[in-house]
Amino acid sequence: MPAFSLVSSVEIDAPASKVRDIVSDFNTWPIWSPWLLMERECSLTYRGSAHEPGHGYDWEGKKIGAGGMTMTSLDANRMNADLVFLKPWKSQADIAFDFESVDENKTRVNWHMDSSLPFFMFFMVKKMKAFITGDYDRGLSMLKDYVENGSVPSDVSVEGVVDVAAQLFAGKTYHAEMKNMGDSMAAAFPEVFKAATEAGAQINGMPFSIYNTMDPVKRTCHYTAAVPVAESVTAAAGVMCSERAQCKALKLVHTGAYRHLGNAWSTGMSDMRYAKMKADKNNPPFEIYINDPETTPEESLITEIYMPIRS
Repeated sequence: MPAFSLVSSVEIDAPASKVRDIVSDFNTWPIWSPWLLMERECSLTYRGSAHEPGHGYDWEGKKIGAGGMTMTSLDANRMNADLVFLKPWKSQADIAFDFESVDENKTRVNWHMDSSLPFFMFFMVKKMKAFITGDYDRGLSMLKDYVENGSVPSDVSVEGVVDVAAQLFAGKTYHAEMKNMGDSMAAAFPEVFKAATEAGAQINGMPFSIYNTMDPVKRTCHYTAAVPVAESVTAAAGVMCSERAQCKALKLVHTGAYRHLGNAWSTGMSDMRYAKMKADKNNPPFEIYINDPETTPEESLITEIYMPIRS
């Protein structure tokens, strides 16, 4: 059986005892679990008492499969748990959370997994580690918000398959590590907007990003930062005019902080697998930013996500 191990970490502005008490109560997991949010309507049942070995929960859903997690030990600095997957295939994993006190009101959380894949999936080890690490990162980001603020500014709605019209745009392609996407885009869009307006472009819509290529293993991305324009212009700073092709796409809407946009993308991929939709490899996915982050509270930011599919 091809084995693998991974760990993700985050620093949370709260005492270790508070973080530990939330993580060791599985009743809180639907709020910040990176998997349960992909199917809010899944069936959940709980076992035992929170913060005690034997406490656990079981889930069953159409999209996220079925399984269960059981706490095996808990002390001031660590929680261990046994994770069992029943669907879509049977497997087991050892889970652990370390709670390291950085200072009185700051905790470093390390989320571990030791597991293996069925022998016939040996070729998927690197990708599986990358996908789960991405899920862990999403979960820890939501856990941080929940512990620090009492809520997670992230809501996803699936709008279904829609027809999307072609769109002329001015844009520039950038390369970034996924962990630095926010900083990269914060610098990219002002550059594109400035070059387009200085070239006399009439901007006639909200900005968007096209995700040209993504490498989940290397955790890098080539994306195009774009603004829709009424007609083609010749701009400076490497900003070019092109057209986003007409397509049919699965549409999702994310309401909340940009740092949680991965929740919408993961939900969309889960829905596509469940519905057996095939991605249109000739049309890369994209997201449109409906309101201005400079004047909109992060919990009210609206982003439309489009995942082109084959007709």
